[in-house]
Amino acid sequence: MTARTLMNPQPMTLRPTDTVATATALILSHHLRHLPVIDAQGRYVGTFSIYSLLRLTLPKAVTMKEGLSDVSFVNESTEDLAQRLRERGNEPVLNWLSTEAPVMHLETSSMEIMLLMLQGRTTSIPVVDKSNQRLEGIISFWDVFKKLTGEDA
Repeated sequence: MTARTLMNPQPMTLRPTDTVATATALILSHHLRHLPVIDAQGRYVGTFSIYSLLRLTLPKAVTMKEGLSDVSFVNESTEDLAQRLRERGNEPVLNWLSTEAPVMHLETSSMEIMLLMLQGRTTSIPVVDKSNQRLEGIISFWDVFKKLTGEDA
């Protein structure tokens, strides 16, 4: 079994210019964790995810690389966090992409995919064409286990 047989070949995607508000609405309404972002030629640019939402919602001092190690004294309300998210709603998702996440290729083995999911503690992996970087699909934890249990038939 390979990425080609495991992947969803028609994942929901975003464009780099789509807004944080648009991405948030898609994530919430479809219960997604990750949305691949593609350019006008269909090339994979990065992923906007629930972690992107958390990062842009929290105060900058908390999320900086050399930020606070103890945040117990930060006393923001849920409304403060919601307001920060609303304020960033018109920003393009391009500003908040994860580009370090690994990608797989069409012929990557299922063993490699499952090991990456375990070791990387990720629940979905973009599948990208090696030659042109076009997004071919996405493999989620659900795709793998549906295939393994025969529930995808």
